[in-house]
Amino acid sequence: MKKFVSMGIMSAAVMCFAALPAVNAADAPADGLKMAKTEKPVVFNHSTHTSSDCKACHHTWDGAGAIQSCAAAGCHDVMDKKDKSVNSYYQAMHSKKAAHPTCVSCHADVAGKDKDLKKKLTSCKGSACHAE
Repeated sequence: MKKFVSMGIMSAAVMCFAALPAVNAADAPADGLKMAKTEKPVVFNHSTHTSSDCKACHHTWDGAGAIQSCAAAGCHDVMDKKDKSVNSYYQAMHSKKAAHPTCVSCHADVAGKDKDLKKKLTSCKGSACHAE
């Protein structure tokens, strides 16, 4: 009987835990997050990216612990624009061929064949990203 009750409690706990969202919109940082590690800073608004899975960008996040910034030590902490390694901050934002989605690769997918939207979301000059 004790085994049955223990199993029931464990099952209920697992089901409750699984039903909780890993991160909800209230947990995301406020809009206006300034990503100033590039030559031209970018202001990132989490509210405009709610349709994306957090793990698309935070690909090393385990879903439970604190989310680290892109430039955290050991992640994309190499600031040399010419560096082509997986630790390159520039490549993490701009590469179209990376193993994980980047800002530019995702924006290119969203823009599709719409030339105006592509210019707005992926170009260096006049883009919505480097508008500052």
